[in-house]
Amino acid sequence: MIERIIKEINLSLENECYLSALGMALTLPDICGKAEYPNEKSTTKRYIEWFNTYVGSYEKFSGPYGDDMPYLSGEVLYNLRNSFLHQGNPNIDSSKVKNSRCKVDEFNLIIGSIFSGDTSSVHYGDNQQVIYRRLDINIVNLCTKLTRTAEGYYRANQEKFNFFNCTIDDRRKF
Repeated sequence: MIERIIKEINLSLENECYLSALGMALTLPDICGKAEYPNEKSTTKRYIEWFNTYVGSYEKFSGPYGDDMPYLSGEVLYNLRNSFLHQGNPNIDSSKVKNSRCKVDEFNLIIGSIFSGDTSSVHYGDNQQVIYRRLDINIVNLCTKLTRTAEGYYRANQEKFNFFNCTIDDRRKF
């Protein structure tokens, strides 16, 4: 099943159906989180933990101002997932983000090539106090990260995906 979902996400990207691809891609940490943490009852915890372990740990910026820069954390992605899949609103609600570094004042989804990544910025006021944070997420890049990571995780852990109890029977005649 996960292979079919990944295939359809990639087809959506190829056909420039970016929001469809994003919606499906946002389900991958749910699926993989269920496989990785089958005894965890909290969907929130499973989602965030799986994403932070397999993707988010590579998203943090470092350097002189790196500790202030917002990044795509599991918490931010879960917030986007909830807003987009439950309300049709591809945004995040910073009041629901606990990590102060990831509380952004402006959040944007960008349609770009797979090679253009995400960007973030911080504006400082007096005494180097952070006064504004912005995070731009490239939909194509995000979908690619999620599909490739989920596919690799699935291939290495197929035995954990035994909770799929249905099939999709394609009965169209060609």
